Amino acid sequence: MNFALALCAVLAIIGFGQAHQFPDFGEGPLHEDIQDILDLVPAEDIRNVFFIYLAEDSEVADAFAHLVSSNILRNLMEDFETIPEVINFFNYLYEKGVDIYFLINKVNKRLGIKELEPLPSRAYSTMITGGIVGLFKDIKILFHYDDYIRIYVRKMKTSSAFVRFVNQLKSDNFQQIINKLYKINSFQIILNFLKSKEVNTRIVADIMFIVLGITVPDEPDYVHYRTVDNKILDFWNLILIKK
Repeated sequence: MNFALALCAVLAIIGFGQAHQFPDFGEGPLHEDIQDILDLVPAEDIRNVFFIYLAEDSEVADAFAHLVSSNILRNLMEDFETIPEVINFFNYLYEKGVDIYFLINKVNKRLGIKELEPLPSRAYSTMITGGIVGLFKDIKILFHYDDYIRIYVRKMKTSSAFVRFVNQLKSDNFQQIINKLYKINSFQIILNFLKSKEVNTRIVADIMFIVLGITVPDEPDYVHYRTVDNKILDFWNLILIKK
């Protein structure tokens, strides 16, 4: 897989490079709810920061070159797509009008993976922080978290389709997806590399626990020693304080 093709695959995975944030990938109320949230993502801004790092930061460039010259992404996608709970979740989205298979297969095609079939049922300064951890910090500041909180609350109050979707994310099926994802070797390679570069990977685990009640494997069980107030305080600290 050549460099340009691999780059397209990575951008597809993280949702960049689209003229309208994401292509039209379904219909119905849940699709509209998800599209409303995706429209908040500063995709063009993130894409520009990413390419600045790729051009100017040797640590990021070397890490990216290693990533795309190996089979880590392909192996990760292949292993992830063999998890039964993942297919259950994809089918839930598909049945609700969200064509998740369209998006996944765009990635699969770039990586040379067999396509999945649905089962029945945006001018920047070149000043950058630098390094892998700097890349994530510089992207983090592009997000306006209050917008996401506001639209999440509004959707939970006004959209029954979105409430059902969140309940899916809180389900045991999704917990099993997380459990099995963390057992995939290629995922652990990427995760351990990020940790070695002092990227704050724990924030994802903390947010999933606070918002969805999902526990990431090998993370402390907060239920036994944290109050709800402390968890909420930690959540605000994580998303509002620039580390």
